[in-house]
This record gives sequence, structure tokens and C-alpha cells, in this order.
Amino acid sequence: MSRLLSTYLIMAALAFVQLGCDGESRTSQADKNLDATSEVVEPKSTGTARVVTLPTPMQIPALLKNTKATYSASSLLPIISDDKSYYQSGVLFGMYMLDLAYSGSFTHQQASRNYFRACKRIGDDLGLGVRISEKYVDRFERNIARPDSLGRIVLEMYDVGHKVLIDQNKEGLGFLMVLGCYMEGMNLIMTQARDHDLILFVHLLHQQKNYGINLVSMLDQYETPSEINAEYDAFLKVVDALNTMDIPSVYELKSGKRTIAGMQEKNLQEIKDNLESFRTSILI
Repeated sequence: MSRLLSTYLIMAALAFVQLGCDGESRTSQADKNLDATSEVVEPKSTGTARVVTLPTPMQIPALLKNTKATYSASSLLPIISDDKSYYQSGVLFGMYMLDLAYSGSFTHQQASRNYFRACKRIGDDLGLGVRISEKYVDRFERNIARPDSLGRIVLEMYDVGHKVLIDQNKEGLGFLMVLGCYMEGMNLIMTQARDHDLILFVHLLHQQKNYGINLVSMLDQYETPSEINAEYDAFLKVVDALNTMDIPSVYELKSGKRTIAGMQEKNLQEIKDNLESFRTSILI
């Protein structure tokens, strides 16, 4: 699993760099990325193991930026200084990583600094401080105005967190970081992508539907810590709502083979309500 996560994060970093390249309009480049990535999130079977893909912090912010979405600070999770439990901190680490990626993608430097510091503080509390060292602080400050470079740093920090926890036989906590990233990404989809770009919105819902199935299968291998029962329940309800919807792929929607008729408003409202519940609960 550690090799899979590392490989996938590298692929995501390359995709992020390509999103920022010149040569084509950002809109057409983003459309190509939607088409290219719409098929890579399904679980795949190999001869010896089941390979799954999981979300990373840069995917959703990069697509929002490159489809010219409007940055909204109101979508960010408030930074709290209160000490949280070990497992709650793991979830918050993933959420703050996503918000760091979002603010960094749109070059909002002060917000990026705030979320970087929050991630560094939580990383130290989780025992990641040995690896999330001063070199990351220095690189962050040097590259804060460069979204592509900052994106690579974010992905490296995310990968480092997983590797350290795997080395410590705490891979379950690593998946809680993914849980936080997943839910904060869903929040950006509902608050930013929905009214911005229908094709992007449908693509991201389709992607999150598959990511959610994969993440549930990973988290089911571990006992859910009691202090995050409310958050995990909200996550399961979001995944259930996504599974209830008949979400077309980007290709099906653009080719006219299918419509968004299967995406009912009651299911979207259920997702929104449980995202709000998740974000409120983790801050208490």
C-alpha cells in the first residue's frame, strides 16, 4: 500500500504541473484532464492484489483554478488552536492540507501560510515533525508565490505523512488523513464547483463516488475510534448519497448519451447537510 500511495501521489503531482503549463487555454487543458482522469478512479484488479486509488489534496484545487473558478475564503475550514484527540488531529491534518492546496493554488499567500503552519503543528503532534522538517518550511517560503512548486511541496508533505505512519504501523491513521482530505474536497465541490462549471461538477462527483467506495473499503479494515464516530457516520452518509445518484461520466454527458436527471436535489442536499455536520463536529 505504501508503494501504491507513493506512486499515485507522484502521478497526481505530474498532473498538477501539467495543469499549469502554457500552450493551450486553461479551459481546454482542464477539459482534457477531466476526460483523461474520468477513467482512473475505479478499483483495478491485478494478478496478486486489489489496487485502489484515493484522493490527494491537489486534484480539486488545481481543477478549480484551471477552470477559472473564483476563490472563496468562506469555503476554508477555520483553523483552531485547541488540542484535539490523536485521531481527530489526523482528520484535521487532511482537511487543512486540502485548504492549504486550495489557497496555494490561488496564490493567497497569507492563508497559505496559516494552513501550512496548522499542518506543521498537527504534524508535529502526530509525530511527523522529524520528517516535516525545516527544509519544508524553507521551501514553502521560497515558493509561496509559485502554485506549481507549492503544489509539489503539498503532495510531498502528504506523502511523508503516510510513509511515517506506515513505518510506525499506524497506517489506519494515514487513512483518517485521507478521510479529512476527501470530505474537505467534497466541501469545495459543493460550494465552488456546483455553480461554477457543470461538467467539472459532474466529473468531481463521479470521481468522489469511486474514491468514497475505495476509502470505505480501506477504513473498514480498522476499528473506528470512538471520538470520530460522528464524523465517520457523516462520511458514510455522503458516500451513500453519492451511490444513490446515477452520475454520468464526463464523456457520457458531453456526448449526449446521458443526462444529469439521475442527480436528484434531495441527494445533493443530503451531501451538503452531512458535510456541514462533519465540519462542525470535527471543530468541537
